[in-house]
Amino acid sequence: MTDNKQFLEQIHSCIQCGTCSGSCPMADVMDFGPRALIAMIKDGNMRDVINSNSPWMCVSCYQCSNRCPKEIAVTDLMYSLKRLISESGEKTKANRVRDLHNSFSFALQYTGRITESFVMAKYSLKHPFAGLSNIPLAIKLKRKKRMELGLQKIAKPLRFRRILKRLRS
Repeated sequence: MTDNKQFLEQIHSCIQCGTCSGSCPMADVMDFGPRALIAMIKDGNMRDVINSNSPWMCVSCYQCSNRCPKEIAVTDLMYSLKRLISESGEKTKANRVRDLHNSFSFALQYTGRITESFVMAKYSLKHPFAGLSNIPLAIKLKRKKRMELGLQKIAKPLRFRRILKRLRS
């Protein structure tokens, strides 16, 4: 679902029943639940949407989309909002969450795997003090052999990047 017209049609077909927010396991940690987020988009209140942590808190469980009586692809909307906010580069109050998401996404695209140390190293470039505060935890995880410090890659990361690129277009 990359067509903006399709998204707008879906958003405007929302009947504000609240099933999406009631189904969302993360609604209690979001600034605005999916229902409120859709209402804000319908009202043109994009400033608050962009500044909210809601898209970043979505865990892509698809409960909202599966249970929506109007079959609105709420999870796809959250992905689109993440992409829109990331590409805008705009400073928001959710910068740290966005930057962690971007570090995670970069690690996946670059290596085809998620290596915690690589994600945190990338994240620490933008938020050095957050990275420093995690060093004691990293040492504990390393001692218990629950974290790799070396970079792990799949056999053909370039091929994987091409697949991801095709999926986005």
